[in-house]
Amino acid sequence: MENFSLTRDELIQLTSDSFLITFYEDLNFEPTQFIMIETPTSIVRKPFGLGRWYGKLAIGVQVIGPGTKYIIEQRYLKAHGPCGKGFTPPSGKGAIIATPACLAIVFDMHRRFLCDVFIGSLEKLKIEVSFKTVLGDEEFVALLKSLKAYDWFFVVGSDQMEKVSYNLLKDKGQVFVSLNEYMACGVGACRGCAVETKNGLKHLCVDGPALRGEEVWN
Repeated sequence: MENFSLTRDELIQLTSDSFLITFYEDLNFEPTQFIMIETPTSIVRKPFGLGRWYGKLAIGVQVIGPGTKYIIEQRYLKAHGPCGKGFTPPSGKGAIIATPACLAIVFDMHRRFLCDVFIGSLEKLKIEVSFKTVLGDEEFVALLKSLKAYDWFFVVGSDQMEKVSYNLLKDKGQVFVSLNEYMACGVGACRGCAVETKNGLKHLCVDGPALRGEEVWN
């Protein structure tokens, strides 16, 4: 892990509050690893999952406060990483379920693992994507119920969306979730991202962020 600067290439608006940022620099990383980005609004860095967008290093940002607003407005960003453990899927056919803010992560994983991707959004995306996209909670639940013939699922989005997805998919295949709890340091020092699992206490920034759903929700 190291400290480095990133130079924004493109800022792509996905929804009213979600954006995709591509960078001129490149970085070697494993699926689900993340970087910590500095902002003047907080004494701690903010975590963002690493991905790619048509060959360019990219992250997704959902604007929820002054820190994330700062990040989409800057041309240059100071970051630290890559952090976290990489995710390696089990054998068999896989599917990824994600929110728009996680598009860079799943675009990278789709190309690495040749798995299917499904996007659940509360509003129509402002760009065209090649992945099946459903709008609204009812349509999202219907999508999850319709998924068949998959050996594993990877879910990344809000905590509530991940839990709903796990409950509807757990009897269809192995379910992995990328938990997005706030990580203050990214290296396991502050213990702020600890979650209780059936296998004991785990810290998402070093033991995750991807965990088996059954570890978190028995």
